Amino acid sequence: MSVHKRGDGYRVRWRDASGKAHSQQVDSYTDAVALDTDRRRKKQLGHDLTRDLDRSGVTLAGFLAEGFKSYAATLSPKTRECYAWAYDNHFGDLLDEPLAAIDVGRLMDHQAQLLASGRTANTVREVMLKLSGILTAAVERGLIPANPVRGMRRVPADPSEDVNPLSPVDLERIVARFDGRSRVMLLLAGHLGLRPLEVRKARVSDFRGSTLTVSRARTKSTAARTRVIDVPATTAREIKAWLLQSGYRGDDLLVGPISPESMGRWWRREIAPVVAEITGRDDVTLYTLRHTHASALHYCGWTVPDAAERMGHTQVIHLETYAHPIKVIGSQRWRDVDALIRESRGKAPKRTRKAAAR
Repeated sequence: MSVHKRGDGYRVRWRDASGKAHSQQVDSYTDAVALDTDRRRKKQLGHDLTRDLDRSGVTLAGFLAEGFKSYAATLSPKTRECYAWAYDNHFGDLLDEPLAAIDVGRLMDHQAQLLASGRTANTVREVMLKLSGILTAAVERGLIPANPVRGMRRVPADPSEDVNPLSPVDLERIVARFDGRSRVMLLLAGHLGLRPLEVRKARVSDFRGSTLTVSRARTKSTAARTRVIDVPATTAREIKAWLLQSGYRGDDLLVGPISPESMGRWWRREIAPVVAEITGRDDVTLYTLRHTHASALHYCGWTVPDAAERMGHTQVIHLETYAHPIKVIGSQRWRDVDALIRESRGKAPKRTRKAAAR
């Protein structure tokens, strides 16, 4: 290894462990001497010890700028935005910490600082989840031996407000006010319990007359598996009539192309005013209809395992989120969902000409 004057700068030359020659041009003599000294030190320490020392100095910010990029490239744009949100607003002093120094104690301190600064428990939990993803990638790169987030006690989630589902009669009153695509979208959510994403992605070929298949490709990524939903006869007839009216075939989308943004506008402008008129509520969303269907299953005597399978989530999630109190007068129950729909429609007003023209 040696330092040589070259033009306006200095060139440092050295050979690696295999004898291969390398060189690097720097601007000042001081930088050249520092580089030469560093290369000599690494040669004396040996490859393995040098590698360990280099890794121990990688900070969280440094890893995010370099090593985490290949992992982030596999994530969806929305997930990358969530990581950027945590980086920009909540990582704070952790960014300057070497990865090797981020242990359970340091994370607990950072968690406490976030709470003291006014962040909600749910925000702090989300920040820790993103840190866990980053540190897992660091483990895979061999930069740290284990992910410390997995060993820490996280703050309990903020209690969430219970979703108040619609009554079966109110659902049918709302459905009766619409026709065409709007009516079918309400039926898919309220009679079959589809998620908004599943309503948008369902295809004509998924509907087989008496069943609707929701494949993993047409639901959220965490869904366990493809599910086949029995379609009530009343609902099946309306879907068939819609397909004849719309002319959709084969691999066409069942309700036609609609983006999440357009679906949101559709609900706010077209559906929400009718819901408010009928129920007096302004908290109802398309997802409320999925909750309404979950309750309807229990009106009809479904067990938790069967209801959870139809809805496409685990029994634990069903009990925590969807098993709403059954508010039925006396001991009234229905033998199946189709009977519930027919009786509820009998109590709902018939569609007017104005409604049919929507």
